[in-house]
Amino acid sequence: MIWKWISIIYHLLLSLISILFLLYTFMIPHGGSFVSDPEAFYLEHINEYPDLSYGNTHIPLLDQSIQIGYYESPYVLITLYQVRLYDSDIYIADVVVRDPKVILTAFANQRFGGHNYLETVSHMAEKRDAIFAINSDHAEHYNQGIVIRNGQILRDSLSYRKAFVLWENGSMSSIIDQNTSAQQLSELNAWQVWSFGPPLVNHFLNVARIDDGYIRNEVDNPRTALGWVEDYRYMFVVIDGRTQKSRGVDIVELASIMVMLGCQEAYNLDGGGSSTMVFDGRVINTPSGGKERKVGDCVYIIG
Repeated sequence: MIWKWISIIYHLLLSLISILFLLYTFMIPHGGSFVSDPEAFYLEHINEYPDLSYGNTHIPLLDQSIQIGYYESPYVLITLYQVRLYDSDIYIADVVVRDPKVILTAFANQRFGGHNYLETVSHMAEKRDAIFAINSDHAEHYNQGIVIRNGQILRDSLSYRKAFVLWENGSMSSIIDQNTSAQQLSELNAWQVWSFGPPLVNHFLNVARIDDGYIRNEVDNPRTALGWVEDYRYMFVVIDGRTQKSRGVDIVELASIMVMLGCQEAYNLDGGGSSTMVFDGRVINTPSGGKERKVGDCVYIIG
């Protein structure tokens, strides 16, 4: 009789340990380092700057799109559009900033390098009074690759991927991790470095491929991308997918959209159920899971 009870207790303890292990591995937030948000950005003598404008680049695709939002402040000009291409709903934020440092990034619970720290993009945006936000590159999806956020080096390990840099001079470019280091990029005034990919546009050309070894790039999916048009003008794009109404796009189609939006350089961020665009406190797109997914990081703009 006693052996029967010992066996029961043993199996109960074993089950409890297994449950705790699974909770710790996949649900309980732990580890990582605290990442502080940047101090409030401001420009001295703001009234001496010229008015923000979209410059001389005409983008025909925007003429075919429906304007669904607008915001202007001394620091940023944002116009939101919706258009339908590739049997998909596409949301575009045409953004001009006074200074690239207006484009900021944040981590869920302000933790990087840990496990299971997740928040919705809308919640991260709300906490920072952001007028606009999209999901980022899920920097902790990989344990290698250069990561610089808001000018701060967070990871300096190299990877086989190509990263994407927002420089303090306002330009953007793809770089090969193995050819540089986070310290070198920091010394060259990198403001943000994302590590996901692949690159979509290089020197106005579609450089995406569906035969690059990643199945996720071959199939139609919800997508998130960002690109640089000119000077301080950028395109933030989210595409709905995995529904009867909106199928999503493959990586080459995504790159084609960024080319049509006049991007010199563009880059793929985390997609799928993570693809989210938030404007003025509201989720603009329709996430594929039926509701907003919690993610590890976001890109945001404070008005």
